[in-house]
Parts: sequence; C-alpha cells; structure tokens
Amino acid sequence: MGLAKAAGGAVLPTVRLTELLRHARVGPDGAEAAARRTTIWLARTLGGTAEVVRAGEADRRPEVRAVVRGELGSAVVSGPGGHTRVVALGGEPPFRVLVITRSCPLDGEDAALAGHAAVVLDLVLRVAEAEAERREWEVCSLQLRSAVLQLLMGGDVVLAQRTAAGMNPGLLDADWAWMALLEMPVAERAQVARDCAELTAGRALVVPCPAFDNHVIVVVPVAEMGAPDCVGRDLSDYVARHPRVILGRSHHHALAHVATAYDDAYRNLVAARHLPARRAGHTARTEPMDLLPTAEAARWASHLLRPLDALPARARAQMLSTMGLALRFTAVRTAKIMGVSRNTVRSRMERAGELLGVNPHDVHVRTALYVALQLEGRPTAPGCCGPVPDLPALIGTDTGRAWARDFLGPLDTDARDLHRTLRAWICADCGVEAAAGRLGLHPQTVREHLRSAEALLGRELTAGGPDVYEAVLAFLALESPTVQA
Repeated sequence: MGLAKAAGGAVLPTVRLTELLRHARVGPDGAEAAARRTTIWLARTLGGTAEVVRAGEADRRPEVRAVVRGELGSAVVSGPGGHTRVVALGGEPPFRVLVITRSCPLDGEDAALAGHAAVVLDLVLRVAEAEAERREWEVCSLQLRSAVLQLLMGGDVVLAQRTAAGMNPGLLDADWAWMALLEMPVAERAQVARDCAELTAGRALVVPCPAFDNHVIVVVPVAEMGAPDCVGRDLSDYVARHPRVILGRSHHHALAHVATAYDDAYRNLVAARHLPARRAGHTARTEPMDLLPTAEAARWASHLLRPLDALPARARAQMLSTMGLALRFTAVRTAKIMGVSRNTVRSRMERAGELLGVNPHDVHVRTALYVALQLEGRPTAPGCCGPVPDLPALIGTDTGRAWARDFLGPLDTDARDLHRTLRAWICADCGVEAAAGRLGLHPQTVREHLRSAEALLGRELTAGGPDVYEAVLAFLALESPTVQA
C-alpha cells in the first residue's frame, strides 16, 4: 500500500490522501464549499469533530496560543471534553487553525491525516479568499460600469468620461459610439456578459441591462469613423457560435446620443429575432426626425419645451434626462436605469406635464415630447417669426408622407385591415378594450391584429416607446394637410 510522509515523519496511506484530495477538490460550487466538504469528511473519518477557526476565535490555553503565534506547528490538549489537536494552517503567524476533537487521542496515522488536511485546507481557503476578493471586485466594477451607462443614457457625457477614467482610462475619449444589444436566456446573462467583456478586452463598456434581465448592453466608443470594426466582427462571430444569443446593433451616433443608439440597437434586436442569423444591424433606416424641416422643427421643439427653462439648470437637465428615459421605458425600468425609485420617475413626469401644460400619459403627447427631446438644443433659423408650426405640419410634407406610406405599407400584405386596427388602437390611446369597442371587434382579435402588425413592421408596438411613436408619426403624416417640403 502506498504511503505519504507527513510532518514529523508520520506516514499516511495513499488511499486516505487520495480521498482527502477528492473531497477538497474545488468544483463549480466554489472553494468555501470544498472546505466545508473536507472538514465534514475529516470529522467523519476520524470519528470526532473538525472545524477551521480563526486565530482570534481559538482556545486561549497556552498550548493553543503557541500554535496561534506560530511557535508550534500543532498541539494536543486533553480535558473533560476529550482530546483536542490544534494544527496551524500556515501563514506567519497562522491566521487559521484546524481544531480536531474526539474522545481518544489521535494515533500516528490519524495525526498524519490531520497534518495533510491542514495543508490542503490552507490552500483551499486561500482560493476561497481569492474568490471572495474577485466577487467583491466584480460587484464594484459592475456598479461603476452601471453608473457610467446611466450617465451616458442621461446625456451627461463629461461626468461619464470622468467616472470611466478611473476604471478604464481613455475608454470614452471618443466623439462617436455604437451600441450592441444582446438577448439570451436570463440564466445565461452573467456568462454572456463575462464573454463579451473578454471579447472586447477593454475596448467597450459591457453592462448587464438594468431594464431587461435577459439583455447585455455593449457600448463601443469610436475615435475615428471608418476604423476597422473588430469589436463588431468579434460579437457577430460570438453570436454565430451561440445559438441562444440574439444581437441587434446600432449605427454610429454621437457619444451624447447613446440613448438614441439604444433605440436603434433595440429595433434591430427585434428584427434579429425573426432572422436565421439571429443578428441585425447596419441596415439603412430612414428616421422620421431626419425628414423634418431642420430650422422649423428646432423652433417647434424649443417652443414646446420652453416652460422647462424656468427650472434651475441642474433641475432642468435632470428633468430632461428623466423624460428622455421615461418616454422609452416603463417607469419601473427607467427607475432601474437611473438608480432612483419608480415614484420619483412618475413624480418628475407629472411635474413635467404640469410645467408643459400637457398630459404625459397621452400617446400623441408622448410622441411630441419624444421628438422634441431628439431635436432639443438644435439651432433655430435666425430671425424666424410667425406662428410656430405643429408636429402634423412638420411631418406632413411630401417626403414625410412618402416615408409614412413605406413604413405602414407592409400592413397591406395581410388580408385583414391591420391598418385600420392600428389606427384605432392609437386613437384609443393604445387601449385594446377601447379600440375593440370602436372597431366592433373582440379584444382578443385586436391583440392578434397588433401582434401581426408588429411582425410585419418589425416593431414592438405594444411595448410603447419609440416604435409606437413612429407609428403615430406615420398616421400624422398621412392625415395632415399636404405641406410642400
């Protein structure tokens, strides 16, 4: 039988050493579990109790203190409670000791096993400490990356750059960025996030989406337009290798417009769900904001948002950031992104409605606010006077109508009148029951029509947000009086 030599010349049968190492093997459950498993096995094997205690918690008897101080490698203490062997687990002096107690003293082989177990447990617990430090670092890193994303989504680029500098110097020193949005089963998100962080290797900001538990956000800064798209290629290849992952990516946007990049990426993600390759991006897309007459649209947006100018600068910026997110997400998801309570989000939206004199829950009002926020800050034509145009007039140009016909055109491929259902649903402020009453249809029929419309248009209409705002703009364009572009 094989023997393993322990400290002091004692020997241990190889079979026992093999069993010790088998229990101490660190598996998916981590090093702490391996240490617990080892001490339980050791106690059972020796017919007593076994535990690892920190030096400050150890017995205060002189023999034990000598082990704790590193003067002795081990000590045996006998008393009414039985015989106790205390073995140092390493370190100068040892910070942990293995305490074994049973009714009779340990013989040579058992003492050798205790010595080997102390060495193995010391190594396993060092791994456990490293794991704990790594988890703590991951938590801090995630909090920092989430804070940077929140700042970018709120348009606070300078503060986002300063915050990111402590984590990854130079990461956000760019004028442009594009966003990738990956979707996967919830249980796989942590692994996908780790994989994306490894793939991008410090070239991107990788954050588990605070709004959707099955999404990972990757923000890729771009210093120079036209530079090789290595990150995009790596992510695309990753999705090709992982059949449960879907990718939508945006075009390039100014770093201050990361929220717009998110809209772009999300729309492509919706489209990718229906594609065999499970990824979409770089597709030409006409944005309705690009069709509006620039100077007149900026004047309209400035006029609509002007009451917010009465707020102090910081409060105004906070209000605009909250509105920008709340018009894209639900109050709950907006709160998660901003790191505030949903009641705070709702109260800010109500306050914005009061200041602007509008109902922030009306889908047409929300559409107007969303468009105005996209145009906010753009220069108006100097010396512009006369009545401020309204949104239907701005979108109701020949080019606007042509875009609207292209946008809604896919609905005509269905034998059902999906165009009529979608219009009625919007006019009913996106209420299915109210739309069903107007149309004389069953609510379930309306829901089926809306699902079909979503598939044909490649939009998530019932989720609210930018997709439904585009549909509202399309109907406004077609139903407004003709205006020459």
